[in-house]
Amino acid sequence: MREPLKTYRALCTEFYERESHLNHQEALDFYLNYARHAKGLILEPMCGTGRFLIPIGQAGFAIEGFDASEQMLEVLKQKEPSAHVWQEFMQDFNRDDKRYSLIFVPYGSWGLMDNIEDSKKSLKIMYDHVAPGGKFVVEIETVASAPKTVNMWHRAVQTRNDGSYIALNTYPTYSPETQIFTAICRYESIVKNQIKTTETEDFKMYLYHYDEFERYLHDAGFSDIKKYQDYNKTVAFDNKAPLLIYECSKKRL
Repeated sequence: MREPLKTYRALCTEFYERESHLNHQEALDFYLNYARHAKGLILEPMCGTGRFLIPIGQAGFAIEGFDASEQMLEVLKQKEPSAHVWQEFMQDFNRDDKRYSLIFVPYGSWGLMDNIEDSKKSLKIMYDHVAPGGKFVVEIETVASAPKTVNMWHRAVQTRNDGSYIALNTYPTYSPETQIFTAICRYESIVKNQIKTTETEDFKMYLYHYDEFERYLHDAGFSDIKKYQDYNKTVAFDNKAPLLIYECSKKRL
């Protein structure tokens, strides 16, 4: 039995939901374009609070998703009660009766699997669930995205409508040897200048070398692998790109 998720709990989820993500509309348009070309059911693993799943579903596309965080899914269902989502870890996913014309994982979430063997196993699972002729699109963060300022505390604040707020204190570190970015995160719910509740988590993310991930995609069975460094599909020749987007296919029978 897998242990419950120790990250993305209540305060973390609320902070995440209030946080503005850079280039979100550009990213959404990017994935909507893939949805328009999909010939069947779409899957978003690690769907979080539905930043992509909900608008893609509202645009009329058949989409479902899952996430390991119960709190994230609760927020998603509050926003879109009819969404077809469930709680599950990527490494445990298995739907023998379904194949998807498009599977996508945006925003570098794939790196949350900080164990590389889990990543390889999950790529094979994704390959098995892509329909012949279908596509798998995934973003990863690279070692070039590792923060330059580490080993010191950082603080960010999100204000609620009633004037109370959530503070996030993070202490980031990075190990080039293991390629693991780690952050000690302490969330504080502050009401009338008093800390009412707190939440602490150890956040970890695996950062990939420039040519590393495509080897794993090949090993999983994917073909016609394309690599971009932005949502304009600029071909990735820059080995210092902090973000890489992979588009790959499963051969038709």
